[in-house]
Amino acid sequence: MPGSPSRGEPDTGRTASIGGMGLFDSLFGAKAPAACSSVTFALDRAGHTYDDGNVGLEPTTLRIGPDDRRVGVIGLNGSGKTTLLKLIDGALAATTGTVTVIAAGDDGTAATPLDPAVKRDRRRIEDLVGRVRREEIPESYYRAASIREAIDQPLKKHKVPESERQAIIGNLFAHFDLAGVAMQPASALDSEKRHLLAIASALSFSPAAIVADEPTKGLDEIGSAHVARALFGYDKQVVFATHDVEMLTRPVYAIDRVLVLDEHRIVFDGAPAEAAAYYNDLIRRQYEALGR
Repeated sequence: MPGSPSRGEPDTGRTASIGGMGLFDSLFGAKAPAACSSVTFALDRAGHTYDDGNVGLEPTTLRIGPDDRRVGVIGLNGSGKTTLLKLIDGALAATTGTVTVIAAGDDGTAATPLDPAVKRDRRRIEDLVGRVRREEIPESYYRAASIREAIDQPLKKHKVPESERQAIIGNLFAHFDLAGVAMQPASALDSEKRHLLAIASALSFSPAAIVADEPTKGLDEIGSAHVARALFGYDKQVVFATHDVEMLTRPVYAIDRVLVLDEHRIVFDGAPAEAAAYYNDLIRRQYEALGR
């Protein structure tokens, strides 16, 4: 269904935060809710047309709330998945309509709604929402002597205490199976480890949510399963795009909701099994149309 209605308001469920208070809280103090545990993403007729005139996303009304802990986005290449995710995480400004990000604290309070179009709000959103772009990691990681040092440097720059930095890195590397390669440079990692490092990097400042664009792209079945288990096994709200229909429907990943995009619009919004069936039928109909 194009333009999903509201899917719930911020709840009071507690989510563990690595190393105590997150960077958002330490930077913005009383203006941010204590220990932000989840966010609500709201699009109100929000869309984006690129400078060359190509439409990335038609005007879309959508709400992703804290109850939507695992939200998948699927669609053919060019359907609008990446544009939608970039609008949600603030990396791209809407050219029509509005995007709002609302943080929920552990105590149930909600911060003032944040608008990615406002520079000050955009900086806060960058702390609230971790971005994962396939296996892409910051260029500075390749200049560091090791991946442990690569993650430690930005934490140190933001004056995170050493004991907290070591706890953050230790917990992340243990969960994402990076402890055994912690002292290796990023350039020495294989593709699977770089995918895992990209996720760990996005989580290093303890965001409330992760927005991931094809976090398993290019991996074989075993590597994809390893990365997916690590990503969905971490206690964070996740919105992600994928071409892997099976990933959406496997019970072990506990996906709550799936959006199907086609021709820059959300054409289905619902449960994973029904979304997978809709998507497979969409592909079948498009193949049939090509054969006419």
